[in-house]
Amino acid sequence: MKRKFLIVRFSSLGDIILASACILNLKINFPESHIVFLTKERFKNLVAMFDGIDEIVSLTDNAGTLEYYRLLNRLDNYNFDTIVDLHGNFRSWLAGKMVTSNHCVVYPKRRLERVNIVRKKQIPLSWPHTIDLYNDVVRQLGGKVFARRPVIRTSRKKVINSISFVSGNKYVFFAPGAAHANKQWGLDNFAEVAYKLHEEFGYKIIWSVLNPDMGKTSLEERLPAEDFFELVDYPVEELKEIIAQSELTIANDSGLAHLSSAVGTPTLAVFGPTHPVLGFAPRGLFDRVVEVDEPCRPCSLHGKKPCYREKRFCFTRIEPETVFEQAAEILQSGINKYPALFIDRDGTVIVDKDYLSDPAKIEFETRAMEALRLARENGFKIIIVSNQSGVARGFFSLESVEKMNARLLEMLSAEGIEIDGLYYCPHHPEGTVSEFAYECRCRKPSAGLPEEAARALGVDLRRSAVIGDTFKDINLGRVLGVDSFLVRTGYGCQTERKIKISLINDKNIAFDNLLEAVKYIVKER
Repeated sequence: MKRKFLIVRFSSLGDIILASACILNLKINFPESHIVFLTKERFKNLVAMFDGIDEIVSLTDNAGTLEYYRLLNRLDNYNFDTIVDLHGNFRSWLAGKMVTSNHCVVYPKRRLERVNIVRKKQIPLSWPHTIDLYNDVVRQLGGKVFARRPVIRTSRKKVINSISFVSGNKYVFFAPGAAHANKQWGLDNFAEVAYKLHEEFGYKIIWSVLNPDMGKTSLEERLPAEDFFELVDYPVEELKEIIAQSELTIANDSGLAHLSSAVGTPTLAVFGPTHPVLGFAPRGLFDRVVEVDEPCRPCSLHGKKPCYREKRFCFTRIEPETVFEQAAEILQSGINKYPALFIDRDGTVIVDKDYLSDPAKIEFETRAMEALRLARENGFKIIIVSNQSGVARGFFSLESVEKMNARLLEMLSAEGIEIDGLYYCPHHPEGTVSEFAYECRCRKPSAGLPEEAARALGVDLRRSAVIGDTFKDINLGRVLGVDSFLVRTGYGCQTERKIKISLINDKNIAFDNLLEAVKYIVKER
């Protein structure tokens, strides 16, 4: 019998996007579950982008008590096992009371702590992110946490309405709006940054605003028509595709900043009356916050409260030049330069011989060398990512793994094949060697090792893929938000037989071996 979850999060854009990691973690831990997401009607299309959602139930934005009561009565017929409250307000509490379930879990909202931060201005040295608080419900349900960043998959279409994403053109996406006027740094400030990025580096500018702010900057006159695109009231499903192909997003503390993080685009967020301590800073791999210290920050939980001082010093002290310099540093840092293939070792590149530790017994899978050579010829970084729990289990030592890997690299080099990175995880929470027996962030399907490689080697995760023979490899792709491909070598045939239609979408395709998978990826890219 399928386990049924009801996830409750009504709003807003950014908060819902941050819930995407929790949803994916639930689906990975409980792959045969049926997950229903309850939200407001205007966020239905957003939730539909999440990996792991089976059904969306929506409430009209202006729904009254009677309408909500009727909706909860309808949901009561679902016979949910668990209600997951990711909102923590009266309406979500009511759902937990009125909809029958075996139990209800609520995320720890830090309500009192956050109120004290706003009122007493006591900023702690460290604080949890809202994603971590959402993921706490996964642990409450006995699951493990793999995704720790928001994740939304994209199709990377080359043409989106009037914008053609052709090779050689580079774009910076600007989102100068925010839910509340007090959280907006100012259209003119953003415009100055945009103009300078175009003038000094030649970036094309994508300017996304709502209708009231249409045409309110001089950029249309200052920039060539082919280099400036003003998007007005664009739906989120189109914006995510556009943002995913931009080099950088520059925004306020807003939902679009989180959307940018979720699709893997570096994000530079300007924070004024709000503060990262409240748990809502963008959390992408290369994201940054621009802010200044003011004794009145944060002045409210969500930045809605009007400023009581003669000027909004939290914003006026942030000069366009400062934001430009931060943006230029990100754009010239060498990040996100290369696509990569994250390839499993045992069962994909070499024959899996159950905790193999003898370098003399390395045997390559059929046509694996040819596959790696083809990947290099087509511009992919080749990064081998492997779980080596035999270290934690006491079957062999770290030195044995290093010798195995050194011999593997030597054999490949003799054939003219150079590997860009070889990463492995020696941990396992049920291991017998205490030094390695814990739940880490590098064991697949956690994204620690690919993220480490992305930082070190300039890998663009948005243009990368995962190839392997187990569920862990498939789920690693899901956590990274990239395509993942199954090979039928190693445990691949067993994995393919067990895999569920609900778990694997049309992008997760099985191939006879590594070469066939690489051929497909090269053709598609």
